[in-house]
Amino acid sequence: MPAEMSDAIQSFIAIFANMKMEGALYASVMMIVCLAICLEGIKLYKIVLYLSAFSYGFRYAHDLLWARIPNDETLLMVEVAGGLICAVFAWKVHLLGIGMLVYQFAREYLKDRFDGPFAVVTCIAVSVVVALIAMKAFRAAIVVITAVIGGFAAVSFFQQLLPLFPADLSFFPSATSQIWTFAKIFLAAAGVGVQDPREPKA
Repeated sequence: MPAEMSDAIQSFIAIFANMKMEGALYASVMMIVCLAICLEGIKLYKIVLYLSAFSYGFRYAHDLLWARIPNDETLLMVEVAGGLICAVFAWKVHLLGIGMLVYQFAREYLKDRFDGPFAVVTCIAVSVVVALIAMKAFRAAIVVITAVIGGFAAVSFFQQLLPLFPADLSFFPSATSQIWTFAKIFLAAAGVGVQDPREPKA
């Protein structure tokens, strides 16, 4: 194998093993994906649950083992194995997949407010409650979950894109502005309205 190709492959493995997902292309693709989840989540929820569960296992394996496994190839294999195990669980038990999805969302949006064991317990409690609600009103729970998570994430990725544009976009509100919070809530509400949480009439 040519040295250039070998270096490229090693770089690719290092990027995935160490979760260095960034850049304009990545943010753009993820923003579009999150918009689709926000507006069409009821049709895509199985894929969303499986990918979310894979991400959960992948991230957990990374956080637990990255300092103990210096070899990127081995680390990536362990991370993928962890992701696949969680994805299989989500495939077998959708409520478990919902729990993992909600847990990741709660942890992401609580980390700037408070952290530590209490935050973990709170996020677990929220994910369990949402999973129990889904047992009684599955469609409504899926619609709200996908609309909220997709809407919040889409706005977040748009914020990541702003500094990467070549044009001057300084007229946009600062990253800490409450306008972004309102934008997330508005998009999430729009997603709920578009998907319609009501059970279709027979």
